[in-house]
Amino acid sequence: MIRRLAPYAVAVAAAGAITAVIGVVAPAATPSALSSLYLLPVLWLAARWGRGPAITGSVAAFLLYDFFFVPPVGTFTVRGPAEVLELAVLLAVALVTSQLAASQRRAQATAEALAKDSRALYDLATSMLRANDVTHALKLVADGALKSPVVERFAVVGEAGQLAGSQLTADELNQAAWSRDRAQAVGIAIKDGAVVPMKTHGGASSLAYLPLQSGVVVLTLRPEPAEAAEMRMLAALIGLADLLLDRRRATVEAERARGFEASDRLKAAILSSLSHELKSPIAALRAGLTALTAPRAGLQEEQRELLGDLDRQATRLDRMVGDLLALSRLEAGVEMDREPHSLADVVGGSLREIRPQLKGHEVTVRIPDDLPPVEVDEMQVGRVFSNLLENAVEWAPPQGGIEVGAVAIDDHVEAWVENDGPPIAPADLERVFDTFWTRRTSGTGLGLAIVKRVVDAHGGVIRAENRRRGPRFTFTLPLARFAVSR
Repeated sequence: MIRRLAPYAVAVAAAGAITAVIGVVAPAATPSALSSLYLLPVLWLAARWGRGPAITGSVAAFLLYDFFFVPPVGTFTVRGPAEVLELAVLLAVALVTSQLAASQRRAQATAEALAKDSRALYDLATSMLRANDVTHALKLVADGALKSPVVERFAVVGEAGQLAGSQLTADELNQAAWSRDRAQAVGIAIKDGAVVPMKTHGGASSLAYLPLQSGVVVLTLRPEPAEAAEMRMLAALIGLADLLLDRRRATVEAERARGFEASDRLKAAILSSLSHELKSPIAALRAGLTALTAPRAGLQEEQRELLGDLDRQATRLDRMVGDLLALSRLEAGVEMDREPHSLADVVGGSLREIRPQLKGHEVTVRIPDDLPPVEVDEMQVGRVFSNLLENAVEWAPPQGGIEVGAVAIDDHVEAWVENDGPPIAPADLERVFDTFWTRRTSGTGLGLAIVKRVVDAHGGVIRAENRRRGPRFTFTLPLARFAVSR
């Protein structure tokens, strides 16, 4: 209390001191000429303590000057209009001067506070950027927040749990997860660059939760009134925590992507190695089986039938190994040998390749004669059509129809293969292109996976959908920049 009243006592004393000085000098000069001396302590009071003590000094100067120097001296009465005007001017000048000086003091104090906050944020941001570990940088932010006079508790929670700050209980962590999942703030908000408390049912001492892009800030504000500068500083610290959480998430995602990439490279290398190692013995096995089924081998009919079954299984195994090798090369990012080609020629080659399997099915080709050429790897796109046609044969009923078509749209060609037959389950429309996923008990799950990899390598997209007659696989290929040379 004494400290709060001291400036006002100094104001009265300063007015009294100036009155004494004017009383000493008065015989040599008129008091009205010396009344401006009262402005000196008023200016000093306003610059030192603000408007309150300055106004007190102005009023004290007004009363003392009236009592000691305005006739009739020794009373607070005023003799005439001239003296009233003199006192009014003195009071008005003193009040205006005190107001201006106090405003200047507030502006200077605000500038100093902003400079201090900026310096603190700069130091903290510099330390944060120098820290290699994001978790350590988050601890620096939490420590800075806990030093604030308005903060009682402060913690940063990420997707995997608490990362820095005051220790939280299991229930508090669950509440933080709830706030993050629903993107709903509890107890506080940030408006105009400052933290703003909000009413909650838990009272002033309850925790507040503010969801960020990649986590949640949990804090408790002290019940005492807070200065605006402190709330702005707290909002800036929360902004730094948000940036750090984003940086941490990006780092985690990059590490996860590198792990997946390394895993894919290892898988592709293993598949490629196994495929190469299996190719030679399978080729030798098929050659031996072909020789044994020849008439001059002298085998009986039952033995030749058994060898025929073995040859078909060896052929299937050879096809599977070939698919594995093709898939491993595609996943390794093998370069496509892209040249302008007629899509009708590519489709015709695929139809000739699997003609025996198409026997009994009505195949319709809907490719316009004026369809522009496509810029593709002929062998790989031929494999796309072959795999899709084989899939259509597998699911089309006996005598069922199969349609192959294409149409030019803007800068690409949209092609499709459709067949009569049962629809694909809606939940499986996206999964059919996954490696090793198949609807057949004897399938390998590689055919459609290879199709998708080839289409992706050409910059196209592929989708599966159910039409009225049955499933349709639609994909896009780029148009050639130059015409096909004849």
